[in-house]
Amino acid sequence: MARKSAAVRREEILAATVEEIEATGLRALRVSDVAARLGLSASLVIYHFETKEALVAEAFDFAGRQDIDRARELAAATASAGTDAPHDGGGDATTGAASARGSVSALQRLRDVVGWYLPSGSSRSWKIWIDAWSAGLFDAGLRATFAALDREWKSILVHLMDEAIAAGECTAPEGGTASGATRVLAFLDGLAIQVMVNSETVDTEALSTWVDDFLTRELG
Repeated sequence: MARKSAAVRREEILAATVEEIEATGLRALRVSDVAARLGLSASLVIYHFETKEALVAEAFDFAGRQDIDRARELAAATASAGTDAPHDGGGDATTGAASARGSVSALQRLRDVVGWYLPSGSSRSWKIWIDAWSAGLFDAGLRATFAALDREWKSILVHLMDEAIAAGECTAPEGGTASGATRVLAFLDGLAIQVMVNSETVDTEALSTWVDDFLTRELG
């Protein structure tokens, strides 16, 4: 059997690390447990990543970029691709007009991206991110990883807001689109924490309505 390339092996190890963090938590993570998921030795994992800290930072970057790649697909969706995208927010008149032109409206694509960001149970594993944020308070490397991912999420939202404003689909948020994107992400992060930590007090069925109302207040 041919040996796997270093790039393929690294990706497998990163995926296994994310799975292990989700299953047992970051505090309990051991390199040996990651290795066991793949039938490898712990020394081989360390060979590829040198330290546990480097492995963890790259694993979160790996997980975050998978989410961002999907968000970029939704942000660039055509009408045909958009039919498969999540529609947590309600449709609007701009959607029909844009579809007639062969693409989903920028405002609807923004709603689709926001819907993907939500803790819907099928998109993002919020369990690992809440765990990671806590660890990042004491780890500069993790904080840098999260800051880079946050900038990419904001860039996606800003681009869609700018496009929607230019198309006359909505009005500019107070303070500009960068401020608007920051508020949207802060709102979504807060909702996610409530859902994961206090799920009995949050009606997950109402989440999309709350988010839709928030976007309407932000963008008119």
